[in-house]
Amino acid sequence: MIERQALACPQLAGGSLYFAVLLLTLSGCSSPNEYQPPPPAEVNVAYPLVRDVTIYMEETGTTEAVERVEINARVEGIIEEVLFEPNDEVEKGQVLFQLERRRYLAARDMAQAELEAKKVAREKAKIEFNRQKELFEKKATPETNLVAAKAEMDGAAADVLAAEARLDNAQLDLDYTEVRSPIKGRAGKAMVKKGNLVVGQPSTHLTTVISYDQIYANFSISERSYLEFIDQDNPQERDSRAAQVPLFLARATDSTYPFQGNFNFADLAVDESTGTFAVRGIFPNPDLRIVPGLFVRIRAPIEQKKDALLVPESATGFDQAGSYLLTVNADNVVERRDVTLGNKFGPMVVVTSGLKADEKVVVDGVQRSRPGATVKPVEATISMDESLLNPLTDQSDTEDEKAQPLEEPAPQAVDPEAASPSSN
Repeated sequence: MIERQALACPQLAGGSLYFAVLLLTLSGCSSPNEYQPPPPAEVNVAYPLVRDVTIYMEETGTTEAVERVEINARVEGIIEEVLFEPNDEVEKGQVLFQLERRRYLAARDMAQAELEAKKVAREKAKIEFNRQKELFEKKATPETNLVAAKAEMDGAAADVLAAEARLDNAQLDLDYTEVRSPIKGRAGKAMVKKGNLVVGQPSTHLTTVISYDQIYANFSISERSYLEFIDQDNPQERDSRAAQVPLFLARATDSTYPFQGNFNFADLAVDESTGTFAVRGIFPNPDLRIVPGLFVRIRAPIEQKKDALLVPESATGFDQAGSYLLTVNADNVVERRDVTLGNKFGPMVVVTSGLKADEKVVVDGVQRSRPGATVKPVEATISMDESLLNPLTDQSDTEDEKAQPLEEPAPQAVDPEAASPSSN
């Protein structure tokens, strides 16, 4: 090689052959290095899981007490006794506050005495009417006397009715000195302490009693979801089916949906300002783990989907064109698949369109892949906790387990050495 280069260069006068060869080498007469492309990136690929899953609708909502009563004073008086403690469980009809009774007892007794006097006057008027009637029949008295006696008797009877009403009102005021709970529930704190004056007009707020052995969950669905639902069946079947749809509730600390309830109420019209339809569910709450005012998640199963495709959510991407997956074809070339994603089941997500069961999805090494690039695929399998396919209810059996937030199983690692995808 050196000899060919030396022959190709001009002859140098006054120098040795060694020096000439050295100059030729340093002067760049040698050929340039050729570019060597890097090897294809190694990525893990797997076939999607094919499973039967329950498709559900998920919405957010808030909880509301089924019964809530603001207890106010109905009459004026000094509070003599507060007969409960904050957060006490109270029964319907239980006395919570005792107001002073003496003046209301006196008013009741006065009304009772007035009633007795009016009854005596009624009897006297009745006797006089009967006497005038007999005299008139014997033509011993003019008709005007009979008419006057009849009017006196009717007036006395009316006075008795008025006296009875005043007695009822006085008794009612007396009863109101015992402030009772109209519902069974849990009492809040006393807003007015013993010895203070309360009034009935405007009424003084004394406390609040809330019942949440059952509790409402209010949420809204989109106009589209509502229309899809009402277009499925005739009205009779639709209403019957709606009443039977189970609802599942999760609080902020719940990773599953441990509370099950039922549909309770739907609004009469779509809200024009938001384009949503108001719905309410009702949930048993015997241990009072759900309190009013919580921000909750609601799930409702819609349908059973056969042979749904599931992939790791980490394998999905999103850009301005929407959600996508990367697949590897038979020539080891990466291709983009625009997909529609559905419900999530733990670390897995359902692909509702855009992917086939026999396509290899890039599940690890997405960052090293781009559409059109050649890669070195390493076949792997993906797996998941099968119990996550029905994540709606809490499967724990003990109250201790239910008292703690449930932890979602960790995502399953991709195993390059696992069996071939055909085994799934």
